[in-house]
Amino acid sequence: MPRLRFALLALSLLACGSPDGPPGNGKPPLPPCTDCTPSGDRSFVLPSPAGATLWTATPMDKILREATPPSRAGDAIRISAAKNELEPFQIVVRPDAAGKTSITLTPFTGPGTLDDVRIHRVGYVRITEPSDPSAIVSPFVPDPLHPTTFGASHDLAAGENQPFWITVRVPPGAAAGDYTATLTVTTAGAAQDIPVTLHVYDFELPDKLGFDGNWNTSFEALGGSESLEKVRELKNFFYEHRLVPTSVAWPAGLNYNGGINYDCATGSFVEENNPYDFSELGPAYIDGDGWNGVGFPSFQIMQFVDNSTPRPQTFCGKDRGSDAFGTPEYNAEWQKLLAAIDAYLVAKGWQDKGYYYVQNEPQGPEDYDVAAFLANLAKQAAPNLRIAISEEPKPEIAEHASIGAGHYDLWWADLSHFDPDYAKARQALGETVWWYFLYGDLPPHFNPITIDHPGIETRIAHWAAWKYRIRGFAYYSVTGWGSDPYQNPRPQGTNQNGDGFLLYPPEDGALVSSIRWELLREGAEDFEYLLRAAGGSMPATPEEAAGCDLSAASAVSSPTSFTRDASALAHLRDELGRYLEGKVNGCPTLDFTPEGAHPRAAYYINFQDPNGQPAANPLVVDGHEWIKIGWEAYEAKKGYGWSGPHIGDPGIMLYKYLADAPVSELQKSVIYNDYGRTDTFNWDIEKGKYEVTVSIGWYDGTYEKHRVVIEGQPLFDSVATTPAEPYRVASVVVEVNDGNVTMEAGQQDEYTMLNWMSIVPVP
Repeated sequence: MPRLRFALLALSLLACGSPDGPPGNGKPPLPPCTDCTPSGDRSFVLPSPAGATLWTATPMDKILREATPPSRAGDAIRISAAKNELEPFQIVVRPDAAGKTSITLTPFTGPGTLDDVRIHRVGYVRITEPSDPSAIVSPFVPDPLHPTTFGASHDLAAGENQPFWITVRVPPGAAAGDYTATLTVTTAGAAQDIPVTLHVYDFELPDKLGFDGNWNTSFEALGGSESLEKVRELKNFFYEHRLVPTSVAWPAGLNYNGGINYDCATGSFVEENNPYDFSELGPAYIDGDGWNGVGFPSFQIMQFVDNSTPRPQTFCGKDRGSDAFGTPEYNAEWQKLLAAIDAYLVAKGWQDKGYYYVQNEPQGPEDYDVAAFLANLAKQAAPNLRIAISEEPKPEIAEHASIGAGHYDLWWADLSHFDPDYAKARQALGETVWWYFLYGDLPPHFNPITIDHPGIETRIAHWAAWKYRIRGFAYYSVTGWGSDPYQNPRPQGTNQNGDGFLLYPPEDGALVSSIRWELLREGAEDFEYLLRAAGGSMPATPEEAAGCDLSAASAVSSPTSFTRDASALAHLRDELGRYLEGKVNGCPTLDFTPEGAHPRAAYYINFQDPNGQPAANPLVVDGHEWIKIGWEAYEAKKGYGWSGPHIGDPGIMLYKYLADAPVSELQKSVIYNDYGRTDTFNWDIEKGKYEVTVSIGWYDGTYEKHRVVIEGQPLFDSVATTPAEPYRVASVVVEVNDGNVTMEAGQQDEYTMLNWMSIVPVP
């Protein structure tokens, strides 16, 4: 029998692009944004030289070229970080006239000296179509981070913002305390010094990564084929960002084309004495031997071939046959392989690290049958081998009649299809759940991979992960940037700008990161804070309280209800750091007062066409004056509005007035999403306790699965209304900590018919 190079995953994407290249799709650019100054108290103007304005905002704020500098003034940039952490900040230069600028930064001095600081020039991507209704609308949106050096000269355009992204690395073992440095910006010959302060918390982030994942990357596209030294540089880059690549041991197997031999005759792996063999690169990047001492937290051993036939047509000289289930001869050889993998994992002590990605996004009963067969086959031969499947936990897969001895150890749940209740049931059984993100994860869900979404969506994902006990993220393509991502940010042909790539083509051999990529690291570091607050481990399910759950819950109610205030989240993370070093008592909560927040009072909202029926003005029912609100997009300055995948589309977001119904004016009016999707309504309001009441229904109609959730608490969970009971009214008392009452309405392919909502203070 032959020996086989063990290979079931190989991705090669080579492309090049230029920020100054020709337009990618021939469409005209979008109009400039007219009201896009970042809000929050961490957005302010700094002392500035003559002829320019210097300002700053959080790294989560995407600074548009045309944004007006904030009116608030500040005197310094202040950041904080734990030991063994990287912390970025932004400095924005806006010259009155075209010219040049340069930036220098002294070392940070205090209890010691910190001088590992990097600078990138923020680049822009041309946008011709917004990704969705929640997108930042501008012809150019910031994302690429071009490597540069302190002291380098940069050309600037008159009246345009040019942000620079500066990252400070606090090494392990650094002395805790307060440090200062001086940032000097020179523009048109005039220099301005800006103080930068850094507080180093008196605790250290662990070397071992506490958050797992699978970020599918072409190391060839990043220049990894040059040498093993370049390979190590790329692995360092991932590790420093606390992100796990798909091919952990690349260019060796077990999950890449090369690096280890499988002998079909003996059913065993044959190691070779060469630097590219898995026997060398596996221990280095899985255990950290001779590398960083800890390695990556997991590695993918092998994956499906394609969705319908997950295994190769031939293996060890045996043909699989005409279907995915395989012949007895084929399956015997396949189980020998699985047994060999099992023995290899046990010998290396990698039972909790390696996994076999058995099937991708099973679509229906036929795929569920195949998945159950393969899981059972695998567990019979390899009881220590973890089985992964990219689907949300669901009974028809987990409890399949043919699952036998099999089960799925690792679920990859698409965020917008994630069912927290059933996921919790599987977590309680010891199974692990990750999230993965796609172009179909539309508002009101956060989507970390979308260029023209606010940066907080990338970072808040890890706070949400803590809330739901999610242990890793997966994404299908980090380097699929197409021919020119600067001019065509939709290389995969989907509707999300940035889908398919999180890095950019290297420049002169240097890696080009992105704001999204850096904010993923920021979120992973936030997760380490939450992990530390819980004593270093996360419970299996959300039912088990741990650490600063309260902090995460104050920022995230659900995957569609979360704070959008970048300054508030930055404050929360800083206060969590102060709590962890013992400077404050008790876990902090989000301190958020939106600019349009309503005073603490009673509010009565009738959902209707604001320009239609009922037409009474004012609308007074039951002694209360009712505010008429329709499908208006959320605006912070107004202090209310909707987020959703089709907000702004009058053909989908519909109104109805039941003029002849023998009910009150409030229940004659109905608003609904004709596509049946989740939409989120926010009413910004002062903190406090409120009773929220909602009415649903349609006179003389039958709708079987209304869904309304208030501040993460289900009010109506797949509740029916019928001609016998055409309306349902229910109330819930909520404690508002995040600055707004949030209502999630609707679910996939089902109608939720909304009538009215009241928000009344509770003593």
